[in-house]
Amino acid sequence: MAQGLSLLGYRVLCVDLDPQGSLTSLCGYLPDTQVQEEDTILPLCAGDEISLRYAVKPTYWDGLDVVGCSPVAFAAEFHIPSRQSKREPDFRFYDVLNKGLHDLRMEYDVILIDTSPTLSYLSLNAFFAADGLIMPIPPRGMDFASSSQFWTLFSGLASSIAEQAGAEKTWKFIDVLLCMTEGQGNVNESVVREWVKVAYGDKLMTGEIPKTVVSSSSGTKFSTVYDITKYTGSAKTYQTARVAYDAAVDQVEAQIRRVWVN
Repeated sequence: MAQGLSLLGYRVLCVDLDPQGSLTSLCGYLPDTQVQEEDTILPLCAGDEISLRYAVKPTYWDGLDVVGCSPVAFAAEFHIPSRQSKREPDFRFYDVLNKGLHDLRMEYDVILIDTSPTLSYLSLNAFFAADGLIMPIPPRGMDFASSSQFWTLFSGLASSIAEQAGAEKTWKFIDVLLCMTEGQGNVNESVVREWVKVAYGDKLMTGEIPKTVVSSSSGTKFSTVYDITKYTGSAKTYQTARVAYDAAVDQVEAQIRRVWVN
C-alpha cells in the first residue's frame, strides 16, 4: 500500500507498531539486528521524547520513510499504563502516538500505521491517531470470527474511552479488504465471502488481493509485488497480482482524497 501510494507521487511514512517487525523487514531493516530501542516508538511511550521524529529513517524506496519496530517495543505495553497510573498531567494512554505524530503530519501526504492483530495499548494508539482504518481479512471461518470479536471488543472500549474523555472519536472511513483469496471455485471460501459481505456491507472494498505465488515468493525475499522488476514465472500470474494491488491502492487513494476535500 505504501509503495503503491508513493508511485502515485505521495510522500509516505510507515509506522510499524508490531513488535514482530514484518513491515520493518519489508522496508529494508532487520528488526533483531538493525533496529535498536531508540529506533522504535518506545522512547515516545516511555515519555523520553515528545515527537516521533527521532525514529524516522529513510528506506531503499524513494518517497517512503519508516519508523521501525522490533521485539523491544513490547515494553511499551508496560510504560504506557505505568504513566497512566502515575497520573501524569494531560497524559492519556490512547493519545501518545497521536501527539507524537503532530509535527510530522505536515511533512507527509500519507502516514500508514501497521499494528499487531491484537487489542493492545499500541494498537489502540494507532486507532485513535488514525483518520481511517483498513482491516485485511482472509475469507476463512476463523479469520471472520476473529474480526467480529475484534470489532465487538473495540467498539465497547472506544465508547468507554470517549465517554471518559468527554469527546467522540470518528473515522473518515473504515474499509475491510479480502486478501489471500483463492477464487470463486473454493466452496468454503465462497460461503465466508458471503458472510463478510453481509456483515460489513458497503465497508467491504470492491477488490480482493489473491493468494498467488508472486506475493508468497516475494514475501520470503523480504520484498513485495512492487519490488519485482522481472518476474521469472507466468506473466499472467504476475499481472493478476499487480492489477489487484493497484486496484486496492487506487481505492484507498480515493478515500484519502475524500478526507482531504472534506
